[in-house]
Amino acid sequence: MNRSLAIGLLLCAFGASTACARTATFNVVRPAMLNAAAVGNTMTVGPIAAPNPAHLPAAAEFSTALQGRIVNSLNRSIHLVPAGGGVVITGAVLANDYGETMERNNRTCTRQVQNGTVNGVPQYRTDSYPCTDLRRVGTGISRVQFQVTHGQNGTVIFDQMYEFAQQTATTGITSSYENRTPDYINPDALTAQARGVNLERFARVILPWQEQVHVDFEDCNGDARCRQGFDLVQAGNLEGAEPLFTQVIGQYAQAGAAVPPNEAERIGEAFYNRGLTREYLGRYTQAVVDITRAMALRPDETDWQHELESAQQMARDMEALRQQGAVSNETQNVQRAGTP
Repeated sequence: MNRSLAIGLLLCAFGASTACARTATFNVVRPAMLNAAAVGNTMTVGPIAAPNPAHLPAAAEFSTALQGRIVNSLNRSIHLVPAGGGVVITGAVLANDYGETMERNNRTCTRQVQNGTVNGVPQYRTDSYPCTDLRRVGTGISRVQFQVTHGQNGTVIFDQMYEFAQQTATTGITSSYENRTPDYINPDALTAQARGVNLERFARVILPWQEQVHVDFEDCNGDARCRQGFDLVQAGNLEGAEPLFTQVIGQYAQAGAAVPPNEAERIGEAFYNRGLTREYLGRYTQAVVDITRAMALRPDETDWQHELESAQQMARDMEALRQQGAVSNETQNVQRAGTP
């Protein structure tokens, strides 16, 4: 298996809290928007222009970062070449700016002032006085145009402008009794964050990327084997978990087997859990069958429809990854649980 395309599995401890119980988080590989396999899966990063000379460092950063993304792509069949690539990526930094404002909000503050003693016990009164809240707001803006052209005929394959504003704020106060200036905001760090967002959005056009998905396993109406199965999922052993869910299903595994109403919850949830396990083992057809049967037994579980659609989407993604050369034809379980 291509380990660089494996799914990382991050799990809360079973029952550690209500929010964490039976929830798995997978890093799922998604295909690039563009398929560069047809032009040899070679890429060249051309000039990133800076119409404003002040933006030259930002343009150089985009160029270096793009080259690094290509070299370290999840699709190891993609190669960075200095010239003559199947696709050529160029661009222009249109904005790399920082702006800052200071907001002031006048209000009444209070303080406790000692006002003598009674029987040796200090007494206090509340004094009011004018004060002003200060809020420093910094905004870093990145705007960049990226263009992808066919390396042989110069046809424009993709052309889009990305814009993102990264904002943060610090607070302070001023009065007769307290003066605290809002903390300094680093403009370079803020604009760098904005550039990073734009780079990430464009990188998904040309390279596979990872998305975190959160999956809730069911407890099969308290059946201990489902808990054991999830414990194995937690350990990254989906292959070991699948037979436990199958044991819960038992005699109802055959298609068309009638499930008594009093068993519908337990068996439906076992089918659902097994479907999830098969989905993240890359057995999408089996996953769809299991989740569909689970929904037939538990029609009120409307959330399960989302996971059915997810299994179908992952099957399409896997085919796209194959077409892009990210997955070899013989690889069947690329989207697999466990430690990469």
